[in-house]
Amino acid sequence: MKNNKFVSTKRATAVAALALVLSSNAQAGLIGVKSIEVSNAIGEWLQVAEVVALNVSAVDVALTSFGATASAPDTWDAASTPNKAIDGITLGAWNLGQIFHEASPRTGDTLTIILPTAQELVSIAIWGRTDCCSNRDIYNVVFRDAAGGVLHTVSRLDARSPNHVGIAQLPDTSVPEPASLALIGLGLLGMGAIRRRTKD
Repeated sequence: MKNNKFVSTKRATAVAALALVLSSNAQAGLIGVKSIEVSNAIGEWLQVAEVVALNVSAVDVALTSFGATASAPDTWDAASTPNKAIDGITLGAWNLGQIFHEASPRTGDTLTIILPTAQELVSIAIWGRTDCCSNRDIYNVVFRDAAGGVLHTVSRLDARSPNHVGIAQLPDTSVPEPASLALIGLGLLGMGAIRRRTKD
C-alpha cells in the first residue's frame, strides 16, 4: 500500500514536470522574423486590405502604430499605398481607400513589411478585397530574418472565403532551454522508473 502511494506520488510529479515544460512552450512560434513579403500566388493583381502578424504575446506587430513599415515597387494611386496594408483596418474596399493595390498586373510585385525588431510570430492573417475581384486574393508569404535569410514560407494562403481572410499558424522553431530539457529528461526517467517498479 505504502509502495503504491510512493509510485503514485512519483508519477504525479513526473507528469506535472512535463506539463509545466510543455505549457511554457505552448505559445512558441517562428523565431527571428524581421520582414514579411506578400505576393500574389496566381499571377493576378496584388491587392491587400490588411496583414496581421501576431507574436507570442498576441500583439499584431505588423502595424504602423507598432513601428512597422510597408513598401512595394508601385501602387495604383495615392489612395492605395502599401501603408494601407498595415493601418489596422481590415475592411477591403478599394473605392474607399482601404487597400494596397499594385499598379501593374502579373509583374510579380511584392508587398514588403519590415518589423521594427525581430519577432517570434505564431500566426499570419491576410485580409483581401471586398468590393470587387476577390478571386485574385491568394497569396504567397515569405518570412525573413534580419540578414535576409528565408525562415519560412506559406504558399497559396487563400483569402477568398466569405470573410475575405486567410489565416495560417506558423511553426514552432524554438529550442528548449537547458533547464527545460533537464526537466523533460527527469520526467521521462521518473516515468521509466515508475514503469519498472510497477512491473516488479
